[in-house]
Amino acid sequence: MKEYPMRVELEQAIQIIREKVAVMGTEIVPLSEARGRILARQIVAEENVPPFDRSPYDGFAFRAKDLEEASKEHPVTLRIIEEVPAGKVPERKIGKGEAIKILTGAPIPEGADAVERYEVTEFNEKEVTFFEPVKSGSNICLAGEDIRQGEVLMEVGTKLENARLGLLAALGYFEISCYRKIRCVIISTGSELVPVDHPLIPGKIRNSSAYMIQAVLREWGMECDIYGIVSDNSSHIAGAIDVCAQKYDVILTTGGVSVGDYDFLNTSLEELGAEILLWKVKMKPGMAFVAAMHKEKLVLALSGNPSAAAATLYLIGGAVLSYMSGKRGLPWEKIKVRMYHDFPKSSKGRRFIPGRLCVKDGEAYLDSCVAQGNGILSSWHSCNVIGEIPAGTPPLKAGSIIEGYYFV
Repeated sequence: MKEYPMRVELEQAIQIIREKVAVMGTEIVPLSEARGRILARQIVAEENVPPFDRSPYDGFAFRAKDLEEASKEHPVTLRIIEEVPAGKVPERKIGKGEAIKILTGAPIPEGADAVERYEVTEFNEKEVTFFEPVKSGSNICLAGEDIRQGEVLMEVGTKLENARLGLLAALGYFEISCYRKIRCVIISTGSELVPVDHPLIPGKIRNSSAYMIQAVLREWGMECDIYGIVSDNSSHIAGAIDVCAQKYDVILTTGGVSVGDYDFLNTSLEELGAEILLWKVKMKPGMAFVAAMHKEKLVLALSGNPSAAAATLYLIGGAVLSYMSGKRGLPWEKIKVRMYHDFPKSSKGRRFIPGRLCVKDGEAYLDSCVAQGNGILSSWHSCNVIGEIPAGTPPLKAGSIIEGYYFV
């Protein structure tokens, strides 16, 4: 049996796995279907946005110097020579004593250097009267004010969200090169599990972890199916992994990764001839974990305990899958947070606490569920930050400062 690293640090586990996996290939995606996808090419603006100087208001365009002496006592009246709605181009150039009626979004006429709103003028079909000076450049949206030609707008690895899609549309992109979505599947192992639509009988529990994991992965922009439940049998587990490796990029399993008599994951992987990358990580919850490669597909074997599975999924799976998806950086930012509640336990090893980020008196707090444990899934409800308590830390009082992994 080939030796592999055991009881590694969190950061080492991430590094070991990322060195073995590859970023997904690319595909062309219609812009209308690109929300949440990861950009696979740098976007450099080939034109200005807006493409011309334009008016932000319904009003009048004119030469500012014609209004230098305007006041309530001595108003200035200009002759209206044209009306320009949005989508039309001015046909005339503004000269001395002239103005053009202009609608929101319409191009600024040649010769004009200012715009004033209808509301502060008096006008009829032929003339418009002003009662105060207007500075040159007032009320003009300049060409390139939003995006300048030649500007690097988005880098490879950018996640395409709402405003970014609008910017791409403004530049004329109707389709875009993105990294392919990771195809994931979840295999639940354990003879104690029953499907969620089955009645409970003594000694059985419902397969809840699979649905939590599937929801998280889909939220991260991946495709994810649930294979189903496989009993505690090494050959059955090996067969399920082998079948899934034909179709999926990443296989996630739950259960069977500890050292009990019915923990068969390592044995199943060895039967397959898979390359086991590591076993066990120095973290609580989530120590029981195996990473492997089988037929060039990644296997992430999580604990059967829901909270332990969630911790490993977020902290290791998140970092690895983010890399594979082509996304820049890590899926979290490290921030300082205060404990919202007392934490009564001593932490012999590194401990991770799920919770929600909240703000109190201008400071960031980790609002965590009071009940914490390997089997408690409710502590991950609405989780967007995971607090880290360093090894060797005694019980913590509310207000204590710790480091948090804030998921962005």
